[in-house]
Formats: sequence, C-alpha cells, structure tokens
Amino acid sequence: MNSIKNDRISKLFALAVLTASLVPLIEGCWPVRVGMKHIGNSFFGEPEKSKFNIKDPIKENVRFSALWAGHSTTLIQIDDKVILVDPVFEDVISGVVLRKVECGLELKNIPKLDLVLVSHAHMDHMSLGSLKDINEKFPHTKLVVPVGAEQYLPSYDMEIIRLKTANSEELNYVGEIKIVNGIKVTAVYALHQGGRYGLDSYTWMVPGCTGYIFEYNGITVFYGGDTTYDEKAYKELGKKFKINLALIPVGPCRECETDGSYYHLASLGALKVFDELKAEYMIPVHYGALEYFDDPNMPVYVLKDLADRYGTNSATGMAISRPYSEGLKILDEGEQIIFEYKE
Repeated sequence: MNSIKNDRISKLFALAVLTASLVPLIEGCWPVRVGMKHIGNSFFGEPEKSKFNIKDPIKENVRFSALWAGHSTTLIQIDDKVILVDPVFEDVISGVVLRKVECGLELKNIPKLDLVLVSHAHMDHMSLGSLKDINEKFPHTKLVVPVGAEQYLPSYDMEIIRLKTANSEELNYVGEIKIVNGIKVTAVYALHQGGRYGLDSYTWMVPGCTGYIFEYNGITVFYGGDTTYDEKAYKELGKKFKINLALIPVGPCRECETDGSYYHLASLGALKVFDELKAEYMIPVHYGALEYFDDPNMPVYVLKDLADRYGTNSATGMAISRPYSEGLKILDEGEQIIFEYKE
C-alpha cells in the first residue's frame, strides 16, 4: 500500500514540476491555470455525486427533451433522433482538473445515438476519451466538428463531418449547412478560439470553433459552444431562426453582471443572448463542474437573480413579452426536462 502511495506522490511531484516549467509558455491555457490551483484534487479527490442518475434518458412517445449532464454536455431527444453535445464524461478533465460534480449521464444508459456535435477542440469540450467510448458503442453515428478541430482527432469508425464556420459579420453569422442522419445542422456564430492547447489557441490563433443550430421535425435547438456577447450576431440569428431551446454558456466570470470577457459570456450577456435569439426556453450550460475562479455555480446564481430582477424589462432595455424566469430552465447535473410539444 505504501509503494502505491509513494508512486502517486512521485507522479504528483513530477507533474507539478513539469507544469511549473511550462507555465511561461502556455499560461493562456485554462487546464494549466486551474490545474495548478487544484492539482492535488485531481490525484486524490473525488467529485460530488450528481443528484440525478437517469437510467432511461431516451423514452418512447417523447417529442422533445433535454438532459444536462454537467458543464456543456447535453443530451437532446427530438422524436426518434438523439443528439449529444460536447460529450465529456470523465471525472478528471485533461488529466489535470477534477470536476466539482460528476457527469450526470452514463454512456451505457444511452440506447441509441444519431449525432454528436463538438463545438471546438478545447479539452473541456472535446474529450478524446469520451469520443473513443462513443465510437466503440456507436460506430455508425456521425461526429460533426468545425473546420480546424478535426486535426486533433484520431481515426474513428464514426464518420467525421466538418462544417465551415461563419464567425463574423462579413460572413453573415451563418456558416455551412448539412443534413446529417436526417437532422439539419447549421454552423452559426461563436466568438472564441480554436486549437486545443495554450500556444495554438491564444498565440497561433488556430481556427475551429462554432455554435450550432440543429433542426428536426419542426423543433429547433441552438447551442452556443463557447462564445462571448456580440451586439449584432444573436439579433440576426433570432431573426433567421425560430428557436425552441437555446443552450447558452454562462461563465466563467469574475464580474458576472456584465456581458462577459473576450472569450466567455457572463450572466448578463447570456441573458441578452436569450432575449435576442427570441428562444422559447433557455438552459444555461458551462458552469458548475470546473472551478475557474471561485464558486463554479456563481454565474448561474447571478443569472437567476438577474432574470428575477428584470422581470418584464429586458436586459437590453427593450420591453419583452414575458418574464425571463418563465423560459429559463436551470437544471442540476443529470436532470432532464421534457417539453410539451405536439406533432
């Protein structure tokens, strides 16, 4: 037993030395920043258990449902189609950062899978281990990635489909459109970085990030990927699409009652995006699992408070038809919501 403990301590020391030596080169990389703060937990800690562990997330006679597994991982059912967004199932992300709460979804409980969407190659969104497991269970599903992200993927039996992005006003915010397993998938605006590591993301500015809109049988879902606020982009998307559900990232943020940083939405910015997309419902994602700054749930606490405080007055200063809180659906890890839609 002592030899095992000594081996773990040796590995911890070696990793700490390596990480410290690389910081000047890759200080922009979130796994290094966060990992250095919590490196001991990744070796010796365990995440909290999720409150929900649904064994049958895909159900017959369900028109439309969403299960938030934690961070950005979300399972969507639209009639007979099953879509999984940014799947990350591991307790320790990138081998460095321990989740605060375990993933609220087990791959073994997903009976079928038609489509996997990955928004970009950062390790908290593109998990090679999770994709490997999906490939083994569902080798005939389709994996959609933005152009540029595919270079970080190994060979899979899954067909990898690349979509050209449109992350600027000049490109009109709407990129390539493809029909994948009967589902219409559109790459839409996101302001973030491609790449996977510190240097390629922040220094070489490698392309490869996107949001998505996917449509099937009259249901339309928006997923923002990682993005920040833009005063034109989401208004334009709200005009072009009739969105039923928006999966909008919130945080990390130090000052959450703002639009956000250069790379991420803060709570107020997320609420503005919800407003401008004119979506019926919003599920906030990208919080809770990873402690970037302090409490990883702070962005959603502020989001709920803002939604309650604004009432029928929009965060953008325009009147809206109903309180934000009526459309805002805040879920716990592993919690599922079934929306009442008829054919």
